[in-house]
Amino acid sequence: MIINTEIVDAYLNGEDISKYSSLFIYKQADRNIFQEPEKDKAEIVSKIKDEIIHHVNDFVPCNKRIWDILFKDWQNDLDNIVLDLVVGCKEPNDAFVLTDLNGRHHMVFDLLCWEKYVGKISLSKLSQNLLTHELFHVLIGKYYTDIEESEQFGNYINKLDAITFNEGFAHLVSYNQQEIDSVEWEKLEDVYIQSINKMKLALMETNPQSQEQYIYEANFGNYYDKYACMCGMIYLAKEWQLGGYAKLKELFDQGYHGFARKCI
Repeated sequence: MIINTEIVDAYLNGEDISKYSSLFIYKQADRNIFQEPEKDKAEIVSKIKDEIIHHVNDFVPCNKRIWDILFKDWQNDLDNIVLDLVVGCKEPNDAFVLTDLNGRHHMVFDLLCWEKYVGKISLSKLSQNLLTHELFHVLIGKYYTDIEESEQFGNYINKLDAITFNEGFAHLVSYNQQEIDSVEWEKLEDVYIQSINKMKLALMETNPQSQEQYIYEANFGNYYDKYACMCGMIYLAKEWQLGGYAKLKELFDQGYHGFARKCI
């Protein structure tokens, strides 16, 4: 993995980082997510930076067995990925993945957005969890090269399918920093029922404004309210309980088209 610290280093050196505001990492669909960062956070940003770099250098994902089954050569696949450590993203963009104009995958961590976690969760656990989650997104994007485009620019159903598939798998491997066989999935039954009920409504929606809101709520908001993420994750967990790792491989190989409806 290639670690790019240019932007965060400029911030730590007291430079004006607005010169970076037009870079592709600050562009999402048709909007720019750059905002001027607070100037007095250098100490905590430096601490977060050091913790992340430590974990990148010694990275072993949670649920490695799933990685090995779905992506046989994932270690080599990660060699060409760029991890951009930045500041200046608007909330809630603490961690996300995107592809540059040359087709190279980038994982972006905004370290000021991470500040809200300090004192609530250890930086060590947070780093491990987000690396597992976001790198899994990268691998999915390498395997299904059009999934990110479908999430941003596809029709309504394509967006729902892509989000539910992409987030479902990434949440599955990173949930609560636990191995899949140590999670008490039955405790999430109420979350699953709530999520599939909302997914049913979303799949029936025809009003463009309401569809836009459903797409937003699919992957933003409080953790357990992200209905597409929860619907996908818990559906996959249930299928794993029935058919094991082979079933996860089968579902992954079937692709994301039609996945949202499978989950209900």
